[in-house]
Amino acid sequence: MMKSMRKACEHDIELSDRERELLAIGYKKVMTTKRASLRTFFSIEEKEDSKGNKQNVNLINKKIEMVKDEFFNVCNDILSLIDSHLIPSTNNVESTVYYYTMKANYFRYMAEFGSDAEREGAANNSVDAYRIAMEMAESGLSPTNLVRLGLALNFSIFSYEILKSTESACKLAKKAYDNAISELDGVDKRSYEDAMFIVEILRGNLSVWTGGNDILRDNRVFFIA
Repeated sequence: MMKSMRKACEHDIELSDRERELLAIGYKKVMTTKRASLRTFFSIEEKEDSKGNKQNVNLINKKIEMVKDEFFNVCNDILSLIDSHLIPSTNNVESTVYYYTMKANYFRYMAEFGSDAEREGAANNSVDAYRIAMEMAESGLSPTNLVRLGLALNFSIFSYEILKSTESACKLAKKAYDNAISELDGVDKRSYEDAMFIVEILRGNLSVWTGGNDILRDNRVFFIA
């Protein structure tokens, strides 16, 4: 799926919502496998290192480097596609926000597994892309729009996991939560259910990040953490 969707993107024709979704799914499947493999190898490496098994550690490190090369190749491939074809081929605000969010996410994945130097550069690029997406989303999309909510969710997770900034993560998540809750009454049932799914994840993350403290008390919808 990834290869076929990539070829479609190279024609510089704006993708439909469904095509956009298939592209994201295709790359995500590959990335999920690579990320899981790296996490497994890093875990095994740590255990073997604690046992003093240097030979095993060296073998595992070779596996890690091989998978990391594949991992970064996939990231660079989609990033090139986004910059060269996807963003230039659309004038639609939602699609543009979607692609900048994808761009930020893949830089985030690179920051997750890169060396210190790679991590810093990837994290900075991720922040830049998230901020561009957020500025466009806040000026051009409804607070209950799924792409805008998904952006806020991803940006807040990035802030918490990569930047190690609980404060920034909570501000992003709470702002998105507050804005969405204030407008949910005006959407249809299907949109309400879809938006609430992400809103609940935002609320759950806020609960975890604040240690279970309720920082949503001032909203008209009150949840017990």
